[in-house]
Amino acid sequence: MRNINTPKPYKLTLAAALISAVLLSGCGDDKKTETKDLTGVWQKAGYGEVWQISPTNIVSYYHNKMGCVKNTEYPAQSSQKLLTLLKLNETGDEFSMPEDGGYIGRWSRIKQLSEACQKPLNGEQSASVNFEFFWQDVQQYYAFLPERKLDWQQIYQHYQPLFATATPLQEQQYYREIIRQFNDAHVDLTIGEDFYVSGVATKGFLVDIAAQTDDPEQAAELETQIQQSIEQQIDSLLLEPGLQQPLQTEHISYGLLPGNIGYVRFNQVSLLSGSSVENNLDYLLGFPAELKLADTAMQEIKQKLAGTQAMVLDLRFNFGGDDQLAFALVSHFNQQSRVIGSKSLRSGTLESLTLPAAANPYLQPLLVLTGGMTVSAGEVMALALQSLPQATLIGEPTQGSMSNALERSLPNGGRYRLSNELYLDPQKQLLEVQGILPDISTAAYVSLDQPLGSVTALDVALQQIKAAPLNSPDQAGVQQAISQFRQQFNQAGLAAALVRNGKVVHSFADGMADIEQQLAMTADTPVLTASISKTMLGTAMGLLNINPAAPLPALPLRIDWPVAHAKPLSWRELAQHQSGILDHSQTLICAIYLQDDGSSLFNLLAEDQQPCAAPQRDHQLFLTDYLQQSGAFYQPENFGTPGETHYSNVGAELASLALEQQLGEPFASWSAREIFAPLQLKNTSWPALDSANTDNSDSSALATATEQVPAQLYIPAGDELIQLPRYSSSDFYAGSLHSSAHDLARYLAAIASKTPQYPLPGFNATKQQTVLGLNVPRVPGAEFPGLFWHKSGDFVGHTGLFVGANSLMYYNTATETGLVLLLNSDGQHWLAPDAAKTQAYEIALYQLAGQLYRHALAL
Repeated sequence: MRNINTPKPYKLTLAAALISAVLLSGCGDDKKTETKDLTGVWQKAGYGEVWQISPTNIVSYYHNKMGCVKNTEYPAQSSQKLLTLLKLNETGDEFSMPEDGGYIGRWSRIKQLSEACQKPLNGEQSASVNFEFFWQDVQQYYAFLPERKLDWQQIYQHYQPLFATATPLQEQQYYREIIRQFNDAHVDLTIGEDFYVSGVATKGFLVDIAAQTDDPEQAAELETQIQQSIEQQIDSLLLEPGLQQPLQTEHISYGLLPGNIGYVRFNQVSLLSGSSVENNLDYLLGFPAELKLADTAMQEIKQKLAGTQAMVLDLRFNFGGDDQLAFALVSHFNQQSRVIGSKSLRSGTLESLTLPAAANPYLQPLLVLTGGMTVSAGEVMALALQSLPQATLIGEPTQGSMSNALERSLPNGGRYRLSNELYLDPQKQLLEVQGILPDISTAAYVSLDQPLGSVTALDVALQQIKAAPLNSPDQAGVQQAISQFRQQFNQAGLAAALVRNGKVVHSFADGMADIEQQLAMTADTPVLTASISKTMLGTAMGLLNINPAAPLPALPLRIDWPVAHAKPLSWRELAQHQSGILDHSQTLICAIYLQDDGSSLFNLLAEDQQPCAAPQRDHQLFLTDYLQQSGAFYQPENFGTPGETHYSNVGAELASLALEQQLGEPFASWSAREIFAPLQLKNTSWPALDSANTDNSDSSALATATEQVPAQLYIPAGDELIQLPRYSSSDFYAGSLHSSAHDLARYLAAIASKTPQYPLPGFNATKQQTVLGLNVPRVPGAEFPGLFWHKSGDFVGHTGLFVGANSLMYYNTATETGLVLLLNSDGQHWLAPDAAKTQAYEIALYQLAGQLYRHALAL
């Protein structure tokens, strides 16, 4: 019933983009070399590759200490083309390939083909032999076993016996398990047409997708959807004629944003012509044309965006390509040649990475958007841009897979890639794993951005140059949108308050708080906030310096787990909804009671349904009945697997009971004294815990008096509104708080802002990070990394939904902007459920919240 209702994000796979992007670069040299000069056997040390060159063909081999595999045989015609790319030194014992992808090292002449390569392993189908070859390749040539925290010897000891008896399906599963441990986008394996596995790190929105599916096809569909969705958010902001592509160029596009700000999107830095290549040779032969096209494309972009005050360069979906092309593109923003870093083999000599200068560079501010989906040559591009004085990187660290991909073959024909080169920044710090760190950190892919019509990374970028926020409606437009929403969905009343830089800066209201009494809704009207109530529990844990990892104190009840619990329940498990205590929907529906006589609200509204038993008004007794085997509500379905995320109102209520045990008093009185009073929340209160003996006037329905009369709640029924009697629920602290939009906005600022106008005494920056989960690494499915506060990108807050009440409270810690939205009606159509109408309501509600948020950005 009361749960987070934020639309789910989607996913994008790197598979197709990464495997097709052959990471090649060089310095260019058209000088031809006589074939006879190159006849013989050549080895590239550190790469495990040997070429045998004859007058009629070229044969390449991959080798390691375990054996050798024949890779490719170029026939005469192809050999002649390839030889034109090679440059022999004066002594005739070494050659280089100018367009060899930036790989370090040179080819050296050796006396003869090794015995292993004279008897290659090609065709060997033994799973054990193939694993041995793969394992040895990684052992010799992979550069980052320590950095990736891989115990390669232990992996061998574990898997070698398994491969010895593996079926083909088991073999694939073992490779899948091994390669996914790399967390490296340049490690992948393909066997046949049906098996592919990537070691790409779960970064960016891949974290969210991993929580939804592990099916590759579903993942690919979701990934495509989310990339398109995020890019369309910006496309919709561009001025006419919208997003353009340079002539005859793909993977690069540009446009003009309002405020005379240019926008350029680089999604790939290879195959800019859009042509396909059959092999590396085709790519090498076509590379000079690619370089020329890169220059032509940038000349067009600079011409079209010449008069702009700044340029946004979007690398968030740059899946890599060619280092040299990356340099060629970035050079158009560079006034003088500069060293941006260096690279080497693990045991080799460092070679400088030099960014060339352009004759007429664009020198206005560059706002570069990066994220976890910025990969490989895209990361090199980010590194180059970061070296420029006019550039600021904004977003998330890049993928951390910068090394060129070393392509290899298994004896059975499988193909795989490894990272074997080190990239270092100008301070000689390794960039693999950590990626390129942004100058300004903000979420690059925010699931809450889409329903709110925002792009947080772009908003933060524009704030750096003090540009006006885009798509920001004026006050009259927001008020009109509020009225239209209320009328379209038959809502009784609505109140909203906006926060900017820690201050409540504006409020809105429309409709009625009490139709019968003709009381208008205001920003000071107390309204049932539903699940926003839970944030008070998390805030209290922070104020009390509770260690989230600590076990709960002794409780006045027993939890009878259907399966024995391995360890004591911790505060964190409850606060992050991972306790294994689940909500049973019918039990919670029947737990809603009328405040005047304690009878069931469900029985009142659904007279034709099987009636509920009398609700249990005491939350401790309710929890006892729910969690103890002798209880009236106990059933195995009340429990799941600890550690899995399942939003739980009952779990939150158990946390409130644990707090009361620690405090020695009701949480209602403590929170009123320690949170409401210091922040002067004069229209915030919990309901009276027992109002059966009161006169049930409006004020007596709340535990403490409020300045304003609390709003009545209504549910739409066609064109009518049905007024609900005042009610509460057995899971009291999970959703019974009443507050006004103005009060909640002040509370939100105190907890989420870096500089609140009215700080909460004792709540410092360290507690803020713990409560909100600001520095917790993202993991799949963890929407509550803090303590009962929801987090989506840089947005922290919560939503609430109960019978006749809807609420939304979020603050963006990157833009320092937030909103509170309270309604004393909802769109659930409780008496006649209609999924389509409810979905339309929810979409419109978030669109309205987006208008409020975007208006606040401009204040």
